[in-house]
Amino acid sequence: MTVFKFIAAALISYLLGSLNFSIIVSRKLAKRDIREYGSGNAGATNMLRTYGKKFAVLTMIGDILKVALAIMIAFLIFGEPVKMIFSFGENDSAITLTLYKAFSGFFCVLGHIFPLYFNYRGGKGVAACTGMVILVDWRIALILFVIFVITVLISKWISLGSIVIALFFPILIFAFHRSLILTAVSLLFTAIVVIAHRENIKRILNGTENKISFKGK
Repeated sequence: MTVFKFIAAALISYLLGSLNFSIIVSRKLAKRDIREYGSGNAGATNMLRTYGKKFAVLTMIGDILKVALAIMIAFLIFGEPVKMIFSFGENDSAITLTLYKAFSGFFCVLGHIFPLYFNYRGGKGVAACTGMVILVDWRIALILFVIFVITVLISKWISLGSIVIALFFPILIFAFHRSLILTAVSLLFTAIVVIAHRENIKRILNGTENKISFKGK
């Protein structure tokens, strides 16, 4: 039954999302838990500040790939060809496939933020959302990347860049796909990212948010 397929896809996506690679990488390579250092956040930004670029890149790659794997498995559950994972469009079939991607991605992001394996203390979901956006529509992912880079270069706040692209995501989804359903789903991702960054927003408004340095250590 379709309901059981959605439940299975949601559960598997959540469990894969719970594989928080900032925690895994920091424990395996540095023999420490990233949540005990820096900002205490289990994400790529804290990995960059605490351990450097190599650790941050490994974290990003792992968190993006787990979303791709979750979506591939979801496609298999729903009986869709895995090769269609990179497809996008405006017809009913394409929108259905995009909804499958967003559905799986949503639960993967939830797992990333509230990981079952790590006492429900995870990251803020930006890398996982990035993986989902790339698979939903690479054009939107490219535009958001440019917006992110410009925002961070100007402000030196990675958190602000993450928040800004989260706000632009539903706007671009509607602009490219003209689908109210997809736009509504994309708003869920915006809400997740903004809520996860609520403390960062407070610090940005107070001018106390940590800024990133582009100079090597």
